Amino acid sequence: MRAIQVTSFGAPEVLVAVDLPDPVPGPGQVVVGMAAADVIFLDTLLRSGWGQDFFPRTPPYVPGGGGAVRVVAVGTGVDQAWVGRRVAVRTGTGYAEQVLAHEEEIMPVPDGLALREAAALVHDGVTALNLHRLGAP
Repeated sequence: MRAIQVTSFGAPEVLVAVDLPDPVPGPGQVVVGMAAADVIFLDTLLRSGWGQDFFPRTPPYVPGGGGAVRVVAVGTGVDQAWVGRRVAVRTGTGYAEQVLAHEEEIMPVPDGLALREAAALVHDGVTALNLHRLGAP
């Protein structure tokens, strides 16, 4: 599978396309085929080396925090009905054709919601809800 890796801390030039082995789901896990990655400003900060105390990263690593996808495989203990379903996923990676996640990290995407918009809700939607809870919009 193809993925984007951060080869060392730095500017965008440290992002490199690589071929990695396809992930294999273990018990309680799913493999999802990414359709839209959740890309946020934090990704650029982490790529630069910022925040190691809170978000430790060791290059090379695949950046990202999730996205919107279709489930392509499930591990033991996971309902086969997930296979083929559109879901949003929040994981520690996302800039890859396939991502391994725990079943608890996926949420069905309702009909009528495009995968690009669902990917944006992974982090931006949570931020909006928290801001709404903190005070009047």
